[in-house]
Amino acid sequence: MDPPLQDLSSSLPPTLTLANRNAIVTGASRGIGTRIATFLASRGANVAMTYTNPTSTPAVEELANQIRALGREACIIRYDLELPDCGDVIVKEALSGLGVEKIHILVNNAALPAMAWADGDGWDPEYFDRVMRVNVRAPAMLVKAIVPHFDLSGVNRIVNICSINSRANFPGYSLYSASKAGVDSLTRTWAKELAIKYHCTVNSVLVGPTATPDAPVSESRRGAMNMATAEKRLGNMEDVAEIVAWIASEGSRWVNGDTIGANGGIVIQS
Repeated sequence: MDPPLQDLSSSLPPTLTLANRNAIVTGASRGIGTRIATFLASRGANVAMTYTNPTSTPAVEELANQIRALGREACIIRYDLELPDCGDVIVKEALSGLGVEKIHILVNNAALPAMAWADGDGWDPEYFDRVMRVNVRAPAMLVKAIVPHFDLSGVNRIVNICSINSRANFPGYSLYSASKAGVDSLTRTWAKELAIKYHCTVNSVLVGPTATPDAPVSESRRGAMNMATAEKRLGNMEDVAEIVAWIASEGSRWVNGDTIGANGGIVIQS
């Protein structure tokens, strides 16, 4: 069982608190997305959380209740990121659900997983399109929808959750890797496009092997991944969420268009 959420907002320096700021986190029903939502809330943010699978509704509702217990606003939004209007719908529902007029933080976390290349047969074309719709188009549609609602008098942040796969050539992950490389590229371009007009920084987090409840790792694979990191262990969800919370803060103001590694110094071998 996860420990109860703690309110850290009053104990943080002004450059690290997220008090009175409003965030959207996609894919918040489990794993890293859940932990990102709780870390933002514990630092003061109101959080709108998206998810797709109706079976996740009880878990996301419980998460929202935990966030509200801290004195924050929270809302949950179930919507399919494959739909072309996902950005407009999610931003509209986030503003309404949180009872606010501005959004300050967008965390593009949701993604479809890798599907291994099977003996040269490749993927079903529809699955290829699904991955690109969720992993690349949806973040773009969310950015397009959210920027008119940024607080131009404040600090705005976009954080894209990427993967070491975008920088490596791991066999079996070519489709997933390509989708994450696309988001990594968008990050750098958006950083220049949005900086002046929208007072926004855009960065990505390059996540390495991370232990999550929804992605169990076999002992043999765990051993190999442990040996690839400098600290000889897998990452945990808190390792990633802590970085995201910092990027979302005023303290990261001079970091823009960058890719921050959350991978324990993993050695990427060709």
